[in-house]
Amino acid sequence: MTACLPAYVIERLFWQQRGMTVQDVVYAEIAFALTVMMLEVPFGLFADRLGRKISLLTGTLFETLSFVILLHAYDLSSFLLAMVLAGIGSTAVSGAEEALIYETMEQLGGREHFEKTIGRINAAGLAATGSAALIGAWLATSYELTVHYHLSLGCLTAAVFVSCLLTEPDKSGRPSVSVTRYDWRRWDLVPSFIRMTLLSISFGATLTFLDEFWQLYVQEQGISVSWFGVILIGLMVAQGLGNLLPKPARPFVPLSVLLLVYAGGFVLLAVMDSRWSVLVLIGLFLIYGWSEPVLTTWLQGILTDDVRATGSSMLSMLESVVMIGIGLVFGQISQSSGLDGAYFSLGFVCLLMGTGLLVFHQKR
Repeated sequence: MTACLPAYVIERLFWQQRGMTVQDVVYAEIAFALTVMMLEVPFGLFADRLGRKISLLTGTLFETLSFVILLHAYDLSSFLLAMVLAGIGSTAVSGAEEALIYETMEQLGGREHFEKTIGRINAAGLAATGSAALIGAWLATSYELTVHYHLSLGCLTAAVFVSCLLTEPDKSGRPSVSVTRYDWRRWDLVPSFIRMTLLSISFGATLTFLDEFWQLYVQEQGISVSWFGVILIGLMVAQGLGNLLPKPARPFVPLSVLLLVYAGGFVLLAVMDSRWSVLVLIGLFLIYGWSEPVLTTWLQGILTDDVRATGSSMLSMLESVVMIGIGLVFGQISQSSGLDGAYFSLGFVCLLMGTGLLVFHQKR
């Protein structure tokens, strides 16, 4: 239900209507990112100790509170408070959701279907987001923007009640693994975990900059704003389709090769000066959609029950840190060389990462 929020499609317009400048938005996004970075691992430990259900319920409650604040926000401090609450909600859900699904399927004897299931869930979430965006765009032509936030608040309130109905998987009879200093040191040395982390960051952190700036990119290609809705749906369909495509039993080599193709797509975006570059953009979302459930399944298979949510939260925290670092460099390059130069740089970094991973694999 948290995907069915029509407020997101008019979010920036609503903020602008309430007096928020671009600089204010940047401050709010920084507040969100810092909250996520500080609380990812603590909330992962929280979910592993007290249960996935209580963590998910806490997350939806804080997300709901953030929308209550937004409906009554008219100054920067109120928006900052809302973003901090949203950050808490995001970190509480992060890791716990996938861990709950994985452990429930394991208990029911369907662990081998987790990859397909998480892909379908992601695809359904994208479909819900796209539908909410279309509804939100239609509502914006006839109603005040606050209507979007009231509807979104209703969806989040329903999500709170649904979270209360969740059931924790039975862990009786499973071996308990204590999280000691030795365990964490051992994790850092597990080659599989390191490779998975590098691949996850390479795909996840770079896609953020496609998702945030594709509107500016396609506008530079001479495409009218009236086509933005169609392009957005195309990107969501591509990502959802990628979630549903067949996946390999041994993911490392296919993911590394696909990262090279992914890098080539960024380079093509940088050098192409044509409306056909939208097809490359769609292809990149398709590749990311394919990689998402593969990486999630790989991660859940590596981690033990007692540290599953914590491990997912650690990965999310690392992605946030890397994304902030990439964002600073991305912003500097885009100022001097435009989006083309910034996308070329992202492609070059992914190319080096994919090549390095394959070379390391061949030498083992």
